[in-house]
Amino acid sequence: EGVLMQYYRYILRLFCALLLLVGVSACSGDDCPINNTVQGKMAFYDEYGEAIAYTGVLSVYVVRPQGDSVVLNMKTDASEVLFPLSYIHETDTLIFDYNNAGVYDSLFISHENLPTLVSVNCGAAMFHSLTSVSSTHHLIDTLILKSSAVNYDERENIQVIYHIRD
Repeated sequence: EGVLMQYYRYILRLFCALLLLVGVSACSGDDCPINNTVQGKMAFYDEYGEAIAYTGVLSVYVVRPQGDSVVLNMKTDASEVLFPLSYIHETDTLIFDYNNAGVYDSLFISHENLPTLVSVNCGAAMFHSLTSVSSTHHLIDTLILKSSAVNYDERENIQVIYHIRD
């Protein structure tokens, strides 16, 4: 009986491996994106167009009616920020808190929500199209809308221009 039981286990393992192989090969050629998070991206520049990092401590919050969400928490040498956009509202407010010293900039991002069917296998996603950006000017000089499409691509959407004071 010991040999017979080993034979059955061998056959069961072989069957499971064959089933797994058939299951994997039966998947459609429709590859769902690995990065399926929809976020905008902003990067920091000086007034000469050179990429820079904010050398102090930067925290970024998204203000929502149900409560603020932390996007970036006390980061030093931040050169970019990834930010979510609301599926319900068409304007989002981000607060940049510099060095926890009571110096803030508010960014206002207007966008259209674009429900998108990615594929039958991958489901739907909410993409966005940025329509306008503005900010207060405590440390930020200018915002430039570089790319309006916010989807699975991690392209730069907004350039944040800081005026470097001598």
